[in-house]
Amino acid sequence: MNNDEAHYIYKPQRVTIVKRYLLVSALLTATVAMLCLYNVSVYRSYADIKRQLKESREMLQKVEADRDVLLEINSSLIKDNEELREQNNAIEEQNRELKTRMEALKKINEELIQQNNELQEDNIMLQNNLKKAASVGIKPQNYGSFGGVSRSSVHRGEYIGRFLGTAYTPSVEECGNDRGITKSGEPIIPGLTIAVDNNYWPFGTVFYIKGLGYAVAMDTGSGVKGKYRFDFAVLDKNFALKIGRDYYDVFLVRMGNGKVEDVNF
Repeated sequence: MNNDEAHYIYKPQRVTIVKRYLLVSALLTATVAMLCLYNVSVYRSYADIKRQLKESREMLQKVEADRDVLLEINSSLIKDNEELREQNNAIEEQNRELKTRMEALKKINEELIQQNNELQEDNIMLQNNLKKAASVGIKPQNYGSFGGVSRSSVHRGEYIGRFLGTAYTPSVEECGNDRGITKSGEPIIPGLTIAVDNNYWPFGTVFYIKGLGYAVAMDTGSGVKGKYRFDFAVLDKNFALKIGRDYYDVFLVRMGNGKVEDVNF
């Protein structure tokens, strides 16, 4: 076989080899290109992840800083809340005290109103009795005198009921002597002395008779019987008749001991 024949025989084989080489080169080039693209993509992903990680770290640091601030604020709020709670408790205690004082003042005011109403009623009754006295032309007489009631000791005492009251004068006919001396041995004090049943009320017992004022048990009488009965000493017979018989609200100021020791109570 000559050279021309050999060249003709191996020429297709060379072409095939070249093609294969070119194909392999193309594949390698494509592979390298794909790897490069993949690496670029991976790098970009890594860069993005790194950037996100950095941003997350910065955000975490900011969140931690904000958390510390919030914790500090929360601690301050808790402290302020405790102080407010203490202040609120103090205010509530003050309100309770004020309410108690207001209730006490209200009660005192109601008592004062009641006392004022009672005093007005007493004043009206006393004025009516004075008008009765004036209508019969009473003139003063010289019997025992009353020194008065001290302001510090004035009180009505305990209400003991309604008594039937009449009036008498320091005359021989009504007093039993011409000297105006009571059964207690003390002189009659018109406007203060009363006769009572000594079985119930010992001498020296102090009463407050609504409409007549304070009175002291100093005398007895045949017509004065029973626990709820009294005879009020006045100066004038006509005044006694003017008073007549009536029922009075009576208060016990002080129980006596059988002796009239001090009428200036």
